[in-house]
Amino acid sequence: MRTPNLNLEYIFYKIYSFFAEGYNFVFGGATGSGNVIYWVKVFSALFCFLAALGIIYSFIKLVKVKKKQIAEFAKIIIEAPHEERRSKWEKIKKYAESDSSSDWRMAILEADSLLDDIIKKIGYPGETFGERLANINPSQFKSLDEVWHAHKMRNRIAHEGARFELTKDETGYILGLYEKALVEFEYI
Repeated sequence: MRTPNLNLEYIFYKIYSFFAEGYNFVFGGATGSGNVIYWVKVFSALFCFLAALGIIYSFIKLVKVKKKQIAEFAKIIIEAPHEERRSKWEKIKKYAESDSSSDWRMAILEADSLLDDIIKKIGYPGETFGERLANINPSQFKSLDEVWHAHKMRNRIAHEGARFELTKDETGYILGLYEKALVEFEYI
């Protein structure tokens, strides 16, 4: 029996030719096209641009869906009937209408506590109201800056007590900030 001759030189030549032709095609040799790299770059840039647009569009949609979910979730979680919620807020406002500075302090402390309960029920994480506020995305809560301002005032009242001088006008202003947040969460 005769074994066929194996021509290794011919096999290596074919492998070399295959890669050489591929190289020439991609990089514009004698048999290739010089425009291939140009078109690869054009299509890559177009693909990247479209992918970036897709990411931006998806992010915007996600933010809108998240806002809608939070609003719907807030309506479900805040289970107190509208009249009961309104009476809690009216009680806080009566404290503010008093002529006693201790009642003004109480109004701000209770308004802060009421809003904290709502934000806690919605599900924002954090051990304290301040931590929960820090975890809220500003795009989800329009009056976040105002609530921060009101909460800082509440902290001063809580830590300084009677030493902190508070006027009736300041109390009304701070309660207005809390009221804006309560309206945004559709509590009142």
